Amino acid sequence: MKINAIGCSLIDNLYSPVDFSSEGYRKWSAENGTKNGLITGGLIFGDELEASSGTAYNDILKEIIGDLKPDKNIGGPAVVALIHMAQILDNEKHQLGFYGSRGNDLNGRFITEKLKSFGIDASGYITVEGKTPFTDVLSDPSYNDNNGERTFINYLGAAGNISGRTLPESFFNADILIFGGTGLTPGIHDDLSLLLKKGRERGCINCVNTVYDFRNQKKAPDKRWPLVEKDQDFKLINLLIADNEEALRISGKSTKKDAAAFFLDMGAAAGVITHGAEDFICFSNGSLFSEKGLFTMPVSAESGRKMRKTSAAVADTTGCGDNFAGGLYASMTGQLMGTKPSLKKAASFGAVSGGFAGLYRGGVYYEKYKGEKLDRLHPLLKAYEEQTGEKHE
Repeated sequence: MKINAIGCSLIDNLYSPVDFSSEGYRKWSAENGTKNGLITGGLIFGDELEASSGTAYNDILKEIIGDLKPDKNIGGPAVVALIHMAQILDNEKHQLGFYGSRGNDLNGRFITEKLKSFGIDASGYITVEGKTPFTDVLSDPSYNDNNGERTFINYLGAAGNISGRTLPESFFNADILIFGGTGLTPGIHDDLSLLLKKGRERGCINCVNTVYDFRNQKKAPDKRWPLVEKDQDFKLINLLIADNEEALRISGKSTKKDAAAFFLDMGAAAGVITHGAEDFICFSNGSLFSEKGLFTMPVSAESGRKMRKTSAAVADTTGCGDNFAGGLYASMTGQLMGTKPSLKKAASFGAVSGGFAGLYRGGVYYEKYKGEKLDRLHPLLKAYEEQTGEKHE
C-alpha cells in the first residue's frame, strides 16, 4: 500500500535544566508583562515574540538558556507517526512518503536525511522561505518543589509558507492519506476540507490526527476549534485520532464519550479519543472497521510499570500520542492487506506504541538494528493481550 502524510514536522530542542526564576527567563515571561511572552507550562510562538519585541529570536533564547546545548530530536504529529510506521511495516510491501515544508538550513537537511534513512520518500518535503520549524522545550526539573515543568516555544517558520491549494497532485496518488498536526501548519489546516474532498474523490482513506490548536484558541478562546470548514465535512474523515482536550474543543462537547458520539453523528467513519493515562474511547460506524458503536480500551499497564522504573532522565512522554497514532495506522495498514480491519486490534497496537514512547527521550526511537523497535514492542503487546483478555496479533 502507498501512504502519504502531510502536516507538522519540526525539530524538538530540549534544554535542561533551565531556571524559571532566572533574570533571563523572567524578562521574557508573559507573567511579567512581556507581550507574546513565555507561559510556564504552556506554548507560545517564537515568531510572534520576535515580531512584537523587535528582538531576534536567537538573542532572546540566548538570554534565557545561556550556553546550554540542546538534545535534538525530530518532532511533529505527522512525521513522527510516519517514522513509526516505517519502523514497523515491511518497506517492500508499503511505500511511505512525507509532504511538507522546510527551510534551507541544517535542521531541514537533518530531517530530510533522517526521513531517507527510514526509507521514507522525501521528494514532497520541499524547501521554502523561512527557517525549518522547531520547538524549543525549556525544562526546569526543580520547578514546583522538584516536580518539574516545561515551557514550549514553537517557531512556525517555513510551516507558515505552504498551502493546501498548492499541494502537488502526487500527494493524492496513495491508498492512505495522513493529515497530522495540521494546526501547526496553518495553510494546510485552513484547507483541510478541500484536501479531504480531493482524497475522497481519489478513493483514499483519509486519516487525521490532531494537535492542540494554539492559533485558533488564541483567536477565539470561547469558540469551537475549526478542524473542518463545516460539520458535514467530518464525513470525509475515515479515521480521526485526538486527545481528550482537542476532541472537546473541536466538538464543543464536555466529555470524550459525547465528543465521540458527535463525530460519529457527523459522519466520521471511525476514531479514537485518548486521555493521557486514562482509558481511551473508540468509535466506528462499521464502514472501515469491523466494529460498530462506541467502546473503551485501557492504556498499556506494562508500559506504565516500565516507565515508573525508568530513570527520570530517560523517561519522557514527548511523542506518546504521535506514536499511538503511528501504531494504529501501521496495524490498520497491515490488516487492510487481508480481511476487514479490526479497530480493537489497531488501537491495541496504538496503545503499546504510545506506551513504549514513554521509555525514551523524544518522539523518535533510533534503532540499533532494523526491526529492533518491533522486537521491543512484542512483549508489551503480549502483556496487553493478557491485560485485556483479547488476542490482537
